[in-house]
This record gives sequence, structure tokens and C-alpha cells, in this order.
Amino acid sequence: MVKLSLCMIVKNEEVFLEQCLLSVQGLVDEIVIVDTGSIDKTKEIALKFTSKVYDFEWCDDFAAARNESLKYATGDWILVLDADEVIAKEDFGRFRNVLENENEVGFNLIHRNYTSNIIATGWISNKDDKYKESLVAEGWWEAKIVRFFVNKKEVKFKGLVHETVDETLNSLGNIGLLEVPIHHYGKLDITKLKEKYELYEKIGQRKLIEEDYNSYYELGRQCVESGKLLDAKKYLSKAVELNKNCFNCLFMLGTVCLMLEDLFSAELFLIKAIEIEPNFYALYSNLGVVLVKQKKFEEAVYNFKKAIKLNNNDAKSYKNLGLCLDELGRKNEAYLAFKMAIDLNPKYKEIINLS
Repeated sequence: MVKLSLCMIVKNEEVFLEQCLLSVQGLVDEIVIVDTGSIDKTKEIALKFTSKVYDFEWCDDFAAARNESLKYATGDWILVLDADEVIAKEDFGRFRNVLENENEVGFNLIHRNYTSNIIATGWISNKDDKYKESLVAEGWWEAKIVRFFVNKKEVKFKGLVHETVDETLNSLGNIGLLEVPIHHYGKLDITKLKEKYELYEKIGQRKLIEEDYNSYYELGRQCVESGKLLDAKKYLSKAVELNKNCFNCLFMLGTVCLMLEDLFSAELFLIKAIEIEPNFYALYSNLGVVLVKQKKFEEAVYNFKKAIKLNNNDAKSYKNLGLCLDELGRKNEAYLAFKMAIDLNPKYKEIINLS
């Protein structure tokens, strides 16, 4: 029987850790936990679930800590989680179904970042969501992330921060997509999130000496999350300069330019990102906002409809579509769009008058 190992790195995670480990009971065959310096009850909690708990002296290098955890794994496959994440029981079978897979060496999973910030880029309402795990917030934004892969000595994490195994996995074979969510609750703890951002920025500054596009992208992304938009634009612009075909760099730079009201640049970078990945709904949602600000309402309508077609739970695009249709005098269509926005996100009742 194929064996699955859970590998984690932790520090002061007494609030979340037990919830995480309970969520994977019955899924994983082995739990490996590397502690990077906890002073709370984290290790005590970990030892209730596994004897494979190891100390690692923190060295401002997330990849090094991750690789330390991989070193102790004896399973055929590895699942990587953080303490503030869980897997839903109803998805266990989907993991097990691919463990005998011979075509892929790893899989992207869907990282759901729960938040009640309805203006977050790519925010999705939890209305009618099938997972009870989503009830902690009014919705989420999501990204693909490689956290499930074969256990081979060649597989290593890279990156001091926002570390990934993608590069080494790609050298071994194909990375597939398993549309199973990792439910991530860390962005709901504002105090801890601020501390994490400060650490990420500190480490990110060190990485710039590498002069590779990903270092600039990671720091730019971190500055976005910290609200330092001018710094983000500077670092992301450098990332695009070094790699003109980096989808994530173009999308994030276009979004930052929109937030800074640099509409010409925002439109340019978002269109370039669409050329690379034409099926990502948030691109059209953001481009629609750029066009609205330029009073190009017909073009904006097209983009909001495109976003909705790709993600029919995109409450923000329904709301923005309604505003555009109202500007164009298409009142009945606007009413229907506003109604959908409110159905998906009742908070919009406070800013939309359907009477």
C-alpha cells in the first residue's frame, strides 16, 4: 500500500496545530513536524499525534526548514501543510485515488485563503459552498499551490520565503492539478499576520542580491500584502523587466498599478497577463475596473461578464457589472446584476439600493 507522509514546520502554533492534525487523521500514514523554536505548547500538542517531532535552529530560511522536514519522511508521497490549514474529510478519497498515479510527480492544490475582506482581489463568496470549513469567514480568495508530491531525494524546496518545490519537481516530470482545497485560516489573525509580513519582508530584502525575477516578485507580493504599494510597484516592475512572461508578476503589477490609479500601466500589464493565461477570472474583473475608471463602460461590461462566466460566484464582478449597466441606462439588466451580487454577498445591501 502506498504511504502518505505529512510534513510540517511550526513555531508557536498552539492555537491552530491540534485542529490541523485532527483534520488529517485517517488520511496520512505518518506525521513529521519540525519545530523552529516554539516557546508555547506547540511541541506538547505535536507529541500527542506523532513521535517524529524534531528541533531545527531557525536561520531565516523557510526552504531550509521545509527540507529538514522532508528528510525524515518515509512515505511514498508527501503532503505539506501549515498549522493554520486543514483538509476536509470528504476530500480524503480524492487524495487516495491519485497515490498510485504514475503520470504525475506532484499536484497543485487549491489554496483557499479565508477572509471577510470583500474587496480583496479575487474574493469569492462562501454562499452555497459545500464545505463547513468555509463558515469561518464570508468568503475567500484562492491560488494554486504545489503541496502534494512524490517523496524523492531530488525534491527540494527553494526560496528563503514563499518557498516552493516546483522547480525540482518539474525536472522529474509533470505537475498535475488536483482540485481539492487547503482551507487556510491564517489571514484571519491580523496580529499574527502583521508579524509574519514583517519577517517575510526582512528575509525578502536579503534575497534581492540573487538578482532573479522571483526574488523581486516575492518581495513585491509581500509589499502588496503589507500595503506598501509604491515599494511593491518598484519590485514587481523589476521582476517583469527580468522575466517579461511571468504571469504572476504581470497580474500583480497590473493590480498594483490599478490600486495606485496608474490606469495606463494597469491596462497594459493586465492585457499582457491575459495573453498568457486567458482563463483567470480576476484578470477580467480587475481590467473591468480599469475601464470603468476610464469611463469605457461598454468594454468594462464585456470584461465583467467574462469574469462571471469564469467564476459565477464573483460577487464583486456582478456588483461592478450592475454599476456599468446602470451608467449605460440598461436598468433592468443592472437590477438583475445587483440582485446576484447581493445574493452572493448580503453586505452589498448596504451600498446597493434595489428599489
